[in-house]
Amino acid sequence: MVMTSSLIDTVKQRAHAERNRTAHPSGFPDLPAVPAARYGDRNFYELERQQVFGRSWLMVAHIDELPVSGDFRVLDHLAKPVVLLRTEDGAVNAFLNTCKHRGAALVTEPSGHAGRRLTCPYHSWVYGLDGALLGYPDARDFPPLDKDCLALTPVRCETWGPLVFINLDDDAPPLATYLGQVGDDLSELGSLAGRLHLVDRTAFDVDVNWKLPVDANIETYHVNTVHRNSAAKVLDQAATGIQLLGNGHSRMLITTRDGQSMGDLLPFPSLFDGLGDLPNAGTFSYHVFPNLSIVFSGLGFMFFITNWPTGPGSSSYHVHFCSSLASDNEETTQLNRQFAEINRSVLLEDLSVLPGMQRSVDAGSLDVMHLGYQERRIYYLHETIDRVIGVERVPEHLQVRAVLGDHIEGIANG
Repeated sequence: MVMTSSLIDTVKQRAHAERNRTAHPSGFPDLPAVPAARYGDRNFYELERQQVFGRSWLMVAHIDELPVSGDFRVLDHLAKPVVLLRTEDGAVNAFLNTCKHRGAALVTEPSGHAGRRLTCPYHSWVYGLDGALLGYPDARDFPPLDKDCLALTPVRCETWGPLVFINLDDDAPPLATYLGQVGDDLSELGSLAGRLHLVDRTAFDVDVNWKLPVDANIETYHVNTVHRNSAAKVLDQAATGIQLLGNGHSRMLITTRDGQSMGDLLPFPSLFDGLGDLPNAGTFSYHVFPNLSIVFSGLGFMFFITNWPTGPGSSSYHVHFCSSLASDNEETTQLNRQFAEINRSVLLEDLSVLPGMQRSVDAGSLDVMHLGYQERRIYYLHETIDRVIGVERVPEHLQVRAVLGDHIEGIANG
């Protein structure tokens, strides 16, 4: 399923209608203030890490980061240590990075090539790429062991086109169910493995709560201020259309000024026929709960932003820049680098503002945050966090009141 022409037109019309709006939308609720301590309270951070990041589908890699059988990547920003492995049949497996003998980390480098098996660096227990225990030294010192019970602990892992997702919850629904409307809209992404190339990757630590960079990605109210000398020259902040979708997800289009086409600025072959001209109409994006932003720069260049909690006031910020052009010659390599750098510089403008916000939270100089209509995706994120955790588990002084239920739509295809 892809977006119908009527849905594409509706999304664009919503954005254009915002440009002409002169008052707060009739019938839309006043958003209650959000307790600022949700961005710094240690107990709330632990709830999010265990109940949100421990139970949601999370994008953790692009398949190009595991190009051949035996390649591995360690995920060290989750509540449990996980290793991704590319198997001999081209699939990706995920396991806890824990030897079943005495718990040593099987791989200690962030990424690399393991060959056809993993060998524990402590006592040389050996595992296959499918997680099976293959052998261990000095077997005479052990009674007969059930190797099936001593296989590596699997972690649920699915791919969506070139994107690799994991879920630490064995009882979570399948990835396709979780993605819901986002997966329907972007169904073409499922066939883009090998055609949507990873051209650059950024990862660094930031001294802010994980939600602050996510918030910056899902609202445009700051564009004219923070990006006055960059993105604001092309994008029209007032012409931002937003739709809240099921499962905590959402979509957003901020259109260009004066009808400029992003396609004229970004010379990349199209990969998404089912989106019509939406990505050329401005910056078109999706938020996949809890921490993934999918951002289009035209129909052939896009990037995937994830931010990961590492402490109440710290996080790890990752961006995968992807292109329909493989970096297989000097011209395309330079073009991909150029557009990755343009987008990275805009993202860094966001991050430059956020540490001051975190200091205000940590110092107790900000009690609550007041959100406007164009910041409703942020409030929806908070509502969904509480729903996923279970409102009864959230301390009363940190709860947000659910008010957006009637405004979750996923505009029906048709």
